Amino acid sequence: MIQLHRVAAVLGLDASVRLYPAGPPIRDVAHARRLASFVAHVRLPLRYGLETPLPRLSDHAELRAWDCVLSDAGSRTAVELEIRLRDVQAVIRRIDLKRRDDPTEHFLLLVADTRNNRRVLAEFGVLFADLPRLRPSAVRAALLAGRHPGSGILLV
Repeated sequence: MIQLHRVAAVLGLDASVRLYPAGPPIRDVAHARRLASFVAHVRLPLRYGLETPLPRLSDHAELRAWDCVLSDAGSRTAVELEIRLRDVQAVIRRIDLKRRDDPTEHFLLLVADTRNNRRVLAEFGVLFADLPRLRPSAVRAALLAGRHPGSGILLV
């Protein structure tokens, strides 16, 4: 780095360096992979849409979207995926506002199955009182049968 600055100085230039993260160009690759793994189990008559925008409620553009929406002829399940639970109150507030502005018959909160997230759910699970913990096998079976898995929290 020092040599770069010396060469630039001799040429009458200022050296500038930018560093970029290596790896996949998608910043939220862990999110995309877990969501893809989840929707891989969806079978007809259930369909899914990713990054499904909330309905427009005013003359302003709606910028919020559900990570995924499962739907069939009669009902919808909104799905949100959290990779790392840090600020539980902020997560709940954001989700509650979405649920208020786009009510669906079911809501599924997917949480990455990590040591940190299990600890947070164990310690602050009371804050998610309206969302029971769901068994992965039961959710997978419902999706493979083309049925809504119901509302709750699922570790993925």
